[in-house]
Amino acid sequence: MASMAAAETSSVAHGRSRASGSRIVIAGDRTQSRTAAHRHSRRVRFLKIGLPLTAIATVGLAALNILENMGVGPTLPPIEVPKIIADNLKMHNPHYQGFNSDGGHYWVKAETAQQDLKTMTAVHLDHITGELTDAKKQKTYLTAARGIFDNKSNILELFDAINVTGDGGLNAKLTRATIQTKENIITSNEPSTIVMGAGQITSNQLKIRQKTKEYTFLDNVRTHMQPKKTAASADNQQDQNALPFGKPGQPVDVASNRLDIDDIKKTATYTGGVVANQAGATMTAPEMVVSYQGSVAPAGKGDDKTKAQTANASDPSGTQVKLIVAKDSVVLKQPNGQTATSDQATFDTLAHTAVLEGNVVLTQGDDRRAVGDRVDYDETAQTMTLTGPVVVTQGANMLKGRRLIYNRGTQKMQLSSPANLMGSSSPGRITAHFVKDPAKASAAKSDNDNENSDGIAFGAAFKADPNSPYDVVADRLDVDDNAKKAIFIGNVSAVQGTMTMRSQELTAFYTGSAGMGDSNDGKASSTAASLTHLTARKKVVVTAKDGQTATGDWAEVDVKKNLTTMGGAVVLTQGKNIVHGTKLVIDMTTGEATIKTEPTATSSGAMVSSSDGQGGGPVFKADRPSAVFYPGQLRKSKIQADGWQVRTSP
Repeated sequence: MASMAAAETSSVAHGRSRASGSRIVIAGDRTQSRTAAHRHSRRVRFLKIGLPLTAIATVGLAALNILENMGVGPTLPPIEVPKIIADNLKMHNPHYQGFNSDGGHYWVKAETAQQDLKTMTAVHLDHITGELTDAKKQKTYLTAARGIFDNKSNILELFDAINVTGDGGLNAKLTRATIQTKENIITSNEPSTIVMGAGQITSNQLKIRQKTKEYTFLDNVRTHMQPKKTAASADNQQDQNALPFGKPGQPVDVASNRLDIDDIKKTATYTGGVVANQAGATMTAPEMVVSYQGSVAPAGKGDDKTKAQTANASDPSGTQVKLIVAKDSVVLKQPNGQTATSDQATFDTLAHTAVLEGNVVLTQGDDRRAVGDRVDYDETAQTMTLTGPVVVTQGANMLKGRRLIYNRGTQKMQLSSPANLMGSSSPGRITAHFVKDPAKASAAKSDNDNENSDGIAFGAAFKADPNSPYDVVADRLDVDDNAKKAIFIGNVSAVQGTMTMRSQELTAFYTGSAGMGDSNDGKASSTAASLTHLTARKKVVVTAKDGQTATGDWAEVDVKKNLTTMGGAVVLTQGKNIVHGTKLVIDMTTGEATIKTEPTATSSGAMVSSSDGQGGGPVFKADRPSAVFYPGQLRKSKIQADGWQVRTSP
């Protein structure tokens, strides 16, 4: 109150002073004062209204916020903020390009591209086309439905309907692939089909190194190789049956766990459960290496010189298989049932030869088997040569030697033991073991038994078991399977039981088949060889168990009848006792031997005498059986008990 009174007093005093004329009041001062007063009045009125309203609004907003958090009351509409999305960053017809590490270059195009905002380095591409060119101007073309390109690593991931092609040969159809553009490497972990100049390959995984021309296929690999046909394969298709595998010009289908192709070294290496099929023949091995000429993916179009050098390879049929090498426990099966096993097998399709080495076993049917260290096949010569300790068995029959040569064209076979084989510097001998057919073992009386009625009959010295096998030793054995005969040559010794026959040549005749190969029609004989008769030539000597010997110019053995007939200048000797004639018939079932002179036989008229040099024995004409007997020798021999009788024709 005091302050208000003071102010009022001051104002009155000031008015008085102006009224008294102590100060001069002008109109301008009044106007300013009035304006200031009005301004002050408006501010006061605004604050009187605004401050309460602001307080009410603040309290209301706070209340609404509390109610909204409690789920009570109206909800405020959200405030929309614009976002940056991939559709807003889509590019049309983008083009990416760069350089490979080897000096080549690449480019990738797409219809559309979208930046991946999460990684910022990845770009999603649709409807992709691309081209990779190495330093040698070899080009690889690619197309795909979609993919992702990483700007930082230069890696292109492709998806769906992928097709990768190379100049002149490579054609890969993939469902997913990763391309390292700088290294020019293509990988895929999905099923793929590759078409190359050599054929077609399918696998579940692959890796293509275009720079080094290396191709790796993994898991369930299937290969179809279509080699270039040669003149030999087209003109002489039948002769190819001489090769167990690797026939020139014939397609090959191979299944394996892995395949590595080196198109610079020209090799394709199959590993893991390898199974190869060609013309009905099947070969299995843990590993197989194929060498070829030409190119599985021929060179590009940019280099004219390279193009000229590989003109033949640009033809899909231009790749030619040169060599097939199978390793570690190789098994070969032919359509006719023949089987061959070895440690390693090599097939030279250019030389038309094949070699199986190490523990070679050749089988045919259930009872034929040949074993050796090495077997060589020659398509041109139509021969198969088995060397080493050769053992050939057919049922219970057996042949042994060092070298067996079989000619498929002539159906002839030769078994020998030459020097410089099996570490020996000198020739060896061959052996044969023949077992008689049980159906033919029972002896039958000779149809010429009446011929035995004349002559000198002897006891059972030459008796032999008709069921006993024949064991033959010679320098060489020649078999003609068409003529059904086997000829033993060179110091031949044939033993049956206790009887031995020696000669320079022995021919065995048989039925069935004794060859190890198939016939010209490609069919293997299933009939085993069975002996029918034997013929000996040149200085034939037959020896009994007691030392009796019979010599002649020739001898024939009827295996079925168990009869041996000797002819020519026949001499039967037992100790000092000697009998001469032109024919000796030995019944090996009973052991009885009869010697006589044929009525039609001619004679030189020579006389015979004792072999003791005393000249005291009787002398007979050569056209009749002649004998020199020493009673002392007869008494000491078993022959005396059996009795020697002289029966001569008039």
